[in-house]
Amino acid sequence: MTVGFVPPARSSLPALRLVQSSRNAQRLAKVLLTVLVLSIVAMALLPWQQSARGTGKVVAYVPQERQQTVTSPVKGIAVHVNDDLREGSRVTSGTFIVEIEPQASNLSQQLQSQLQDMDMKLVTSQAKADAYGQNVIAYEAGRDAAVSAAEELIQAAKAKWDAKKRLVPGYEAKVLQAQLDYDRQKTLFEKGVKPEKEIEKLRKDLDVAQSDLESAQLDVVAAQDEWEAKQQEREQKLREAQAKVDYSHAMQQDALGQVATTQKEKRDLEVKLAELDRMVITAPRDGTIFRMPVFERGQAVKEGDPLFTIVPETSERVVELWISGNDIPLVKPGDHVRLQFEGWPAVQFAGWPSVAVGTFGGEVAAIDACDDGKGSFRVQVKPDGESDWPSGRYLRQGVRANGWVMLGRVRLSYEIWRQLNGFPPSISADPSTTEAKEDKTKVPLPK
Repeated sequence: MTVGFVPPARSSLPALRLVQSSRNAQRLAKVLLTVLVLSIVAMALLPWQQSARGTGKVVAYVPQERQQTVTSPVKGIAVHVNDDLREGSRVTSGTFIVEIEPQASNLSQQLQSQLQDMDMKLVTSQAKADAYGQNVIAYEAGRDAAVSAAEELIQAAKAKWDAKKRLVPGYEAKVLQAQLDYDRQKTLFEKGVKPEKEIEKLRKDLDVAQSDLESAQLDVVAAQDEWEAKQQEREQKLREAQAKVDYSHAMQQDALGQVATTQKEKRDLEVKLAELDRMVITAPRDGTIFRMPVFERGQAVKEGDPLFTIVPETSERVVELWISGNDIPLVKPGDHVRLQFEGWPAVQFAGWPSVAVGTFGGEVAAIDACDDGKGSFRVQVKPDGESDWPSGRYLRQGVRANGWVMLGRVRLSYEIWRQLNGFPPSISADPSTTEAKEDKTKVPLPK
């Protein structure tokens, strides 16, 4: 009969008793294992709210209500500063801040005197222009009268020339008749029929007729020369009269140019005087004095130097959040935002905004079209109307803030996987795009 192996009792193995785990360690291991299993199940089932995180500050929604620096409009000396003002003093629109005086003494009186001189010069130049304008009218009338008189003389000379020309055919007919009579009587004389005395008389009549014809022709030439001379005289008178008109017109234009130049110089003086009227600087809006670099009487300032900085009272505030360009394509106007303001106690759970404490709701109002040069984009967040932000006493301009723009809901496991792989947050597809895709994927029914 064979005897089997009997294992030794635990009490007989002291080494094993020394290396075995204690009951507390075993319980802890079981608890940790249970927690690990529950964590894995939770990551697979629990939802997670994705968000795009950004940091920024509180500003006024209206640009005119943001911090403003008032600069000096002219060059001068600060002669009077409001003694009641301090940095942090509240002012209303139109409150006196500082008065600036030109560096040149009696500059205003000098400019007034120059302005009066310009007025006198303007009156003189205008009178000169009017006088030359009257001369132009008078010379034009004289030119027209001289030309009209010359035209009448030309017409008279032409009529005389025409009359002289009409006399020439009569004298030519007399010469022809005298020549015929002379030739006929000469033939009879050669035949011995007529005496020589009659022939000589006819010869004399022919010579007289020829002399009268030549005289008439000379009169025609003289009348023509007189007509041409009258035409040249008209052109000469027209040129002389037109020269006077052109000279007066040129002088009138020169005087009008002096008027325009004087008016420009006068406007420049008026602009300088208007600048002197702006020497008293007042608060542009209701607000609080933030900085006053001009604080001494007699301090010289240049044009554009800062005089004081005012923070206007805001009627509506927003938060400027700077969000990474990796997340900005997923943000759109109207998205919900959770905000945490500096100095305001809050506990924020990024994935579960519903359990956050001390945060405030907001809504994306606008997104800049360009980045800040470093890849971040500005997003303006305004109150969403459901939660009231802290009052202006606590929420002043410049207060820093953290913000989370709420995106889509995913599983916690997906979010951990996304973070490990460095992927951007996911966003729900556009319903219209989804419907369009579904329509494209529908199987056509048989007819």
